[in-house]
Amino acid sequence: MKQFGPTGPATKGFSMRTLVSLSAAAATALTLVVQPACAAPLTQDTFLVGTTGELVALCSSTPTDPLYTAAQNFCEGFAVATYRLAVAVVTAEGDVKRKNTKKRMTASAKLFCPPDPTPKRAESIAAFVDWAGAHADVLTLPPTDGLLRFMVERFPCK
Repeated sequence: MKQFGPTGPATKGFSMRTLVSLSAAAATALTLVVQPACAAPLTQDTFLVGTTGELVALCSSTPTDPLYTAAQNFCEGFAVATYRLAVAVVTAEGDVKRKNTKKRMTASAKLFCPPDPTPKRAESIAAFVDWAGAHADVLTLPPTDGLLRFMVERFPCK
């Protein structure tokens, strides 16, 4: 059988049909891996946000989804509220009372250190969606846990 295209060591002995089949299989696998964590259409139940995966689905919704506007508004509100609460906790002044002992909170005891200036909302949410896509283990966690893990990794204390 006559070979077409490159005939280097990587393709030696493979027919064009085999190479096309392998390329198609690789493209299909890549498409499946790169798709958002929850590509199914949104439902009212998605807004119950029981998992980080559901929050990611809302935050990564597309304009063609009938619930897009509600999903984006919910995502931003949830993310901003979680971020502000977490920042209030890690930037609290004074003593922290834990198990009947008072301890001064230091940078090493903080979960994360908020950056200055505060990052743009849309950029942070997009970064969270990308990060969650690369950390499948967080998708089943409660959404606040997923967001906090993102912040810990994204904004470590130096």
